[in-house]
This record gives sequence, C-alpha cells and structure tokens, in this order.
Amino acid sequence: MNPTDTGAAQEDFFALPGRALVLGVALLTAVALIAIAVPLEPLSIDRAWSDAMKSIESPALKEIALVFNALGRGWGWALTLIAVAGLLLVRRRIVALVAFLVAEAFSSFLSALLKALVGRPRPPDGAVHPVGSSFPSGHASYGAVTCIALVLLFTSPERRTRWWGLAALGITGMAWSRTYLQVHWLSDVFGGVLLGAGIVLTTFAAAQLVRSKAESHR
Repeated sequence: MNPTDTGAAQEDFFALPGRALVLGVALLTAVALIAIAVPLEPLSIDRAWSDAMKSIESPALKEIALVFNALGRGWGWALTLIAVAGLLLVRRRIVALVAFLVAEAFSSFLSALLKALVGRPRPPDGAVHPVGSSFPSGHASYGAVTCIALVLLFTSPERRTRWWGLAALGITGMAWSRTYLQVHWLSDVFGGVLLGAGIVLTTFAAAQLVRSKAESHR
C-alpha cells in the first residue's frame, strides 16, 4: 500500500473525519454497554461456537492460529509496532505517528482495564496460556487497531476499497484464532474487535480534526 499523496494530505485519513469520530465514539459506547451487560458465564452462542472449533481441530489450523497468537504478543507485537512507527518516522509523518502510537497504547490499556473490571473466566483447556480474564480479547482489539490503522495510514480515502477487504481478513483471522485456541469466547473477540475499531477511528479522526483546525489558524 503506497500513499498517493504527499505532505499534509497524507494525514487526511478520512474524507469525513467528523462522521468517523462519531462512529468511533458509538463503537466505544457499545463496548462499554456490552462490558456492563455481558454475563460471566458464556452465552449459548459462545458454547456452540467453541464446540464448532473443537470439531474442526487439525494440526494445520492450529499452526495458523499459533501464528496469529505470536503476532499479537511479545516480539511479534513489538516488531510490528516498531516497523510501522519507524516507517512513519523516516517519512516524517509525525501526526500519523502520534495517532498510531496513541491508538495502539489505548487499545492495550483499555483492554487490560476492561479485563480487570469484568473478570470473565476464560474457556477451559486453552491451547495457550494467556494472562488476564476473558473479556474483551486483547488480541482481537490489537488486530482491529493495527489492520484498520494500516489502511488509514498508507492509502488515500478514495483508493482503499480493496484494502478494507484485506484488513477485514486480518481482523477475522486474529479473532478466529483466539476462539480456535480456546482462550476466548466468541463474544470476547466480538467485544475486542469493536473496542479496537472504536479506538482507531476515534484517535485518527481526532488527530485529523486537530491538525486541520491548527492549520486553519496559521
């Protein structure tokens, strides 16, 4: 994905940043309401999905799920952030760099905060051993923030339709992997995706609006 514009136009992440900000806030509000309402016990759809994942277990699918697991934690997580941040720094896209780092930081912080507040138990017999409670999925939140941010950072609003498909594929893969590995319920990853999407839309829209307002006063 190569930017088609240079200079300040690269930081026009949205054609309508005001609408993106409203949507982001709406998604975050939805996550807050879900966190209040979600039961500690899994929903019927959670159990049904968990059983479906067990029924398709295979060595190949487990390896794919473990790749997603590695990308969302430890060195995989750190190297991804360093690569994107480094590229933005080299290109001197400071507004984009700040928006990206703030979005990633808030994703980790709010995910950890909600885990502590909700305290939902994880599914039994997970294939890996994550830290913290189950709702929301931090991996799913990270996947949503990162995939959406990559589209916003490196494509222009009028030329990103196909890239949204790839972003959706990455987000879905990360969310699926958490349920396949039996470390999250389906409703956990749904909440995580909403959280990540809400954070990145709010952060990038706010950054664009603040930059535009600052430039108008010059």
